[in-house]
Amino acid sequence: MSDGQLQNNVDEDSLQAITRKESRLESVKKHFPYWIFPLISAATWFGILWVLIIVWLAKGQPVYISMTGNQTIAYISDIGASYLKPLFVVGCCITSLFFFLSLCAMRNTHFCIGRNQALVRRLEKGLDWASILAGAMGAVSLILLSVFDTARHPSLHRLFLLLFMLGVVLSALFTTLEYRRLGNVFIERSFLKISYRIKQAIVVLEICLSIVFGATMYKKKHNVAAIFEWLVAFIFTFYVLSFFFDLRPKARTRDELEARREMIQQQRATGQLA
Repeated sequence: MSDGQLQNNVDEDSLQAITRKESRLESVKKHFPYWIFPLISAATWFGILWVLIIVWLAKGQPVYISMTGNQTIAYISDIGASYLKPLFVVGCCITSLFFFLSLCAMRNTHFCIGRNQALVRRLEKGLDWASILAGAMGAVSLILLSVFDTARHPSLHRLFLLLFMLGVVLSALFTTLEYRRLGNVFIERSFLKISYRIKQAIVVLEICLSIVFGATMYKKKHNVAAIFEWLVAFIFTFYVLSFFFDLRPKARTRDELEARREMIQQQRATGQLA
């Protein structure tokens, strides 16, 4: 065997090894349980909220130093600024991290949906990235508002609270707009339209409640504002859970089957498949 043939065989073996490695990586990526991200985020957030409420009620609804005027109902941040602060900070960090990972996983799913039809257009990609960036701002702000608590850093706390709510609302708006466009383009994927409607309802409700929360807080009606803050926080749990609906194994399997069906139809149309 000549040196040239030997070199060609080595190159082919190397290429096959690289291909096998890439196939294994693609398989791991394809079957990775991305759906666990929103579950961890939602469960952590939901659990933290209930721990704060239960502790506050068990202590006899104490009035914290951060509570003002005739306020008798504690904000989330009032309880989180107490001796429960370490738990609150850890909970916010876990919630933020896996919320952001859920958004990133959704971008990968959207890319897979449109990969076989050459039509994930710039606008859809732009909405996807805008949702991730806004979500990142909200996630970082949630961590910072837990660190800079309302008892010791009231001004910074309010700033990061505003940025957190703004980031989540913007991220939700961009996500619902993207789902609406994807649902109109890929009309055979009914779960996209269902997911869009669920997210749209949650976003509209969250925006309305956030406006009422901000207005009552500005007018110093702190008891009413505190109630609406708790409502906004709990409903945020369901928004995060909505990503499980998109990332769950059943939805991903259906995408793969539909993609194969479309590929077969395209091959038949071009005469590549008998």
